[in-house]
Amino acid sequence: MSEIGEAIAKAGLSALLLLAAGVLPPLAAGTVLQLVTGRFRRRAAEVFGARFCIWSTAPGVMLHEFSHALLCVVFRHRITDFALFSPQKNGNLGWVAHKWNPRSLWQNIGCFFIGVAPIAFGVAAIVFLTLLLLPAESLPFPPLPGSGLEAFRFQFRTTFLALCRFWIEPDLLLRWRSWLWLYAVFAIGSQITLSRADLAGAGSGIAVLGTVLVLLAVSVAALLPPGITLPPAAIRCSAALCGLLFYLLLLFGLLTLILELCLAGHSSGKRRR
Repeated sequence: MSEIGEAIAKAGLSALLLLAAGVLPPLAAGTVLQLVTGRFRRRAAEVFGARFCIWSTAPGVMLHEFSHALLCVVFRHRITDFALFSPQKNGNLGWVAHKWNPRSLWQNIGCFFIGVAPIAFGVAAIVFLTLLLLPAESLPFPPLPGSGLEAFRFQFRTTFLALCRFWIEPDLLLRWRSWLWLYAVFAIGSQITLSRADLAGAGSGIAVLGTVLVLLAVSVAALLPPGITLPPAAIRCSAALCGLLFYLLLLFGLLTLILELCLAGHSSGKRRR
């Protein structure tokens, strides 16, 4: 009996490590990024005007709403109203209204994924455009040294520093692909923001999803060979995503700071007059 208990405990620990390394870091980074991009959008509207910000980020808005709608279909929610891009006086730029069966496990889990879809789709789009428009070394996947935390740190650092090279190599800024990438990061990244309705929808399914994830992780951990607690692919993907999200966090944080300084300078100039 003790051997069975010990095996279950080891599987549970492996499951927790899998969830912690594969899910929590990107989720935490994405949450902070949402706060920063939300502030960036507000300050950009004050500096450049709301109309400019709305139309310049239209592709990001459309991707945001499309991601909601697509996952509504995947999780069998009924879409009752949908607008891909339709700026309104109340500030709404697009929307997806949907209904679901609260007694369906699948549809309840879907509430979480539908709610956070813009973050996942936004990051996936930026990854795809990085691979498409920038040199291959901008998003490297080198051999991992060891496993666990060491491998996570190595992949995180490699991804982040490779993206930072964009600003110190003049040749990159002379390519039209680089400027297209910058615009895409601005348009899509600024819309990686969840509304209150998105957060409410995600919250309604997170408890069910959490239970399913723990059970799934325990099952996966129980099937792993002895001595292996975390698949290298999970470490690599999680660390690379965190490196990209941290880069976007610093980029939008810096842009927000510049806008804050512009607004502060404008306000002080008015007071002097």
